[in-house]
Amino acid sequence: MFLIPTGTDRDDGRRPLVVPLLTAACVAAFLLTPPRGADLGTLSRHIDFLYRWGVSYEEFAWWQPVTHQFLHGGLFHLLSNMFFLAAFGILLEARLGHIGFLAFYLVGGAAAGLLQIGVSHLVEPDGATGPAIGASGAVSALMGAVFALHPRANVRGLAIPQFVRTQVSIQWMLAFAVAVDVVRTIMDWTGGGSSGIATLAHLGGLAFGFAAGLALTALKLVRRDDFDALYLMRQWRRRREMRAAMREAGIGSADGPVAARVRAEAAGVETESQRTLRNTIAAAHRERDYVLAARLYLELVQSNPEATLPAAIQLDVANQLAQSDRNADAARAYARFLERFRAHAAADDVRAMLAAIQVRRLGDKAAARATLAGYGGRELDRERQALVESLRRECT
Repeated sequence: MFLIPTGTDRDDGRRPLVVPLLTAACVAAFLLTPPRGADLGTLSRHIDFLYRWGVSYEEFAWWQPVTHQFLHGGLFHLLSNMFFLAAFGILLEARLGHIGFLAFYLVGGAAAGLLQIGVSHLVEPDGATGPAIGASGAVSALMGAVFALHPRANVRGLAIPQFVRTQVSIQWMLAFAVAVDVVRTIMDWTGGGSSGIATLAHLGGLAFGFAAGLALTALKLVRRDDFDALYLMRQWRRRREMRAAMREAGIGSADGPVAARVRAEAAGVETESQRTLRNTIAAAHRERDYVLAARLYLELVQSNPEATLPAAIQLDVANQLAQSDRNADAARAYARFLERFRAHAAADDVRAMLAAIQVRRLGDKAAARATLAGYGGRELDRERQALVESLRRECT
């Protein structure tokens, strides 16, 4: 299956400015490129044009790292790059701004092109490798940056030859792209084939984009996200440290879940293991690792079904379970919150969330009606009242 990308599930609907201008520039450059032609004179003009504006080691000029990004060797080459430019560029332009995105695109493409001709010359110092052309390096930099900023994003597109709309994880898309380019590079270098593709520009662009994306988040030059790559890497390290601490505390096992020993304890009295598990949940919550906190909470309630966490932690855990589509578990966590913290400022919103899960995700209208009955005859603000009335209609 071949995917024609059309966007991502993280697009915010803002209209881009730079992306269509770059697309128009690439199309114009394609139309201005002299054709190959069948006669020697036409072919010579075509080659001279590419050596002048493409980036090459043999006839390098200062403008080539930029101008080569707008040239393409054929219609398919142009179209594929423009689809990827639109799919990833729209998201990045919204995150970086017009000027920031343009600078990132041009610098990423320049770095990828220079890497391509530099490494190619090192591998074949006596051979003329020809000029590198195309926006592939710049587009690869965009893909790498999107992966750094949104590693859990999905790429939407049209599956070929089925011609159906689909989406694929950006993780799988990049893994496949890297694998293909590595194989092509090895074959080109070992004489097993000649792909004619600037695979090093692809790989270099991806590496540049990912590294630059990490740097932008680390330096807080772009708005941080709780699920960007830098955050996930830090959380992975923290989870390792927490698991090591739990093993030292004597809970969990190397070959089973953390609650392996907790479940063996009596449910009536909180055990030392359960208290340690609570402390670990609180530590995970302080680190904003809600995924780990929710998983440990589920293990805690397996040994003590009546266990309730402090209000803020209980609410964040319930929200994480709802976001993860653990609907039954989320409903129980919200219900425990309402039982324990009836006067909490968030109680009305939690009650609406619980009812929505019960009727819309679990199909339990009776439970949703009982939850909504908890509002009694109290007056709510206009927005909450509208939501509650909508849920009551769905329960009939």
